[in-house]
Amino acid sequence: MSFATATCWFFNFVVSITFPRLLNAFKPQGAFGWYAGWNVIGFFLILFFVPETKALSLEELDQVFSVSTRTHAAYQGRAVPLWIKRHILRREVQDQPPLYAHENVISKQAQVQERYNAPDTKA
Repeated sequence: MSFATATCWFFNFVVSITFPRLLNAFKPQGAFGWYAGWNVIGFFLILFFVPETKALSLEELDQVFSVSTRTHAAYQGRAVPLWIKRHILRREVQDQPPLYAHENVISKQAQVQERYNAPDTKA
């Protein structure tokens, strides 16, 4: 937690030092655009290079970190167009095969849960 706080304060310092100079160099829209551009770059860096570790056991974390960064980035690169087709263009898209072995178990559990919660059509 202290590392997160120190990181937050460091970037607060960076913004407080650079923002007045950016206001002098650009209009306010340009200064905020500069920071927005860095946020977009950071979003894609996180998307491609940081694997999801939420609610995983130690064994599952071993599986996640045994996959190379190159393989993870390529997988995420293939997932972006599929996400756009599914959520923006509203098309039916076949999912990619899971990257990690524990995702097979999760997807099977979700299928069983969907069948269990499906409305009864026999009546």
